[in-house]
Amino acid sequence: MAILESRTKTGLSWVKESIALFKMQPNRWLMLALAYVGIFMMLPSVPGLGILAIVTVLIWPAFVAFAVMLFRNAEMGKTASISQVFASIQPKFKILMLLGAVCLVYATLASYLLNADIESLMPFAHNKTPMDESEISRFMEKFAPFVLKLMLLLLPLFVATWFSPMLIVINNYDIVKAIKSSIAGTLQYTISMGVAWLVLSLGIMALMLMLGLAIGILTVLIPFLAQILMPMLVFGVLLMATALMFAFQYVSYRDIFRAATVQI
Repeated sequence: MAILESRTKTGLSWVKESIALFKMQPNRWLMLALAYVGIFMMLPSVPGLGILAIVTVLIWPAFVAFAVMLFRNAEMGKTASISQVFASIQPKFKILMLLGAVCLVYATLASYLLNADIESLMPFAHNKTPMDESEISRFMEKFAPFVLKLMLLLLPLFVATWFSPMLIVINNYDIVKAIKSSIAGTLQYTISMGVAWLVLSLGIMALMLMLGLAIGILTVLIPFLAQILMPMLVFGVLLMATALMFAFQYVSYRDIFRAATVQI
């Protein structure tokens, strides 16, 4: 019981520290989140640029390490330019790319296992007419198991890569040791991380709800303005959630591995 209470307090402290870090330089973190969303979410979905999906997976660990280094420098009061931060991770770029290749192989295997589920959902995606109640019911019967399988398949990848980019760059771990340590740290602090994820997610949802209600009221008064603000609202909340994710990734890494040898 004492361990549960301690781990819960740790998770709540991570939430508070993540928010405090975000408040230090909100404009900078939102720009960082914008770069992440643009590179890793929007760019690969552009028609004809499918090859970029592979490239983004390969460079994803390097970007995560870069983002976390920015938060680390901010908390420690270090003034380093973007080029200096890039230079600090450059010696480990090949190992980070190798970690990205491991992610790519795993994602490819996961997509192969989900291929049948994806094909069963394709007819609904190509349906240009609104779905009736029976179609919605059939869609949910196929979509819910797909989401569950996807989450279960991605969980090992999440556990293996949550800390590994930072361990490679900051602690000078090799890829195998970094993955093992990431798994061990995540499993040891599962309760703390779960509490932090839950609180942050509920907070983002509550913020989205409050802003949505405000825009709903505005819709009655100025419908045209509300139509413009709603996409901006959703995108802004996405950027904030992404920035908080990086802050949480840093503070959880810092606390779990603070006793490990640091090279930078």
